[in-house]
Amino acid sequence: MKQAIFFLGIAALGVVTYHMGQKTISPTANPMVLLMAVYAVAFALCAAAVPFFRDTSGGAWTAQVFSWPVLVLGAGVVLIEIGYLLAYRSGDVLQWSGVAVSGASTVVLIPIALVVFHESFSPSRMLGILLTLAGLVLLTRR
Repeated sequence: MKQAIFFLGIAALGVVTYHMGQKTISPTANPMVLLMAVYAVAFALCAAAVPFFRDTSGGAWTAQVFSWPVLVLGAGVVLIEIGYLLAYRSGDVLQWSGVAVSGASTVVLIPIALVVFHESFSPSRMLGILLTLAGLVLLTRR
């Protein structure tokens, strides 16, 4: 569990870095050109990090890269990127956008987690969902 908390801390740092970058990116540049540049930087960072991660698949890298989950993840990343980029350009505020998107996507993911991945559900999680929904309502009020 301690390892998972460390990794979630890395993810939280990434989200903060991500939103700071999205909020300060040029509002006049072509969004798709910006995303290509962002992905070039991400590609270079990943390529540099490859030696630090073990390959436990035992298979060729092509089998890892050319699969439907990679295509789905890539499409999801582009949707996330362009969604935030255009939201910030339209005047969305940094203080609530991440919370709103996380809360809304969590509510959508719950039935998928239950039906497709057979994950467990509990009354405390249901309470958490209700609190998330209440928070979303409060966040969207002006």
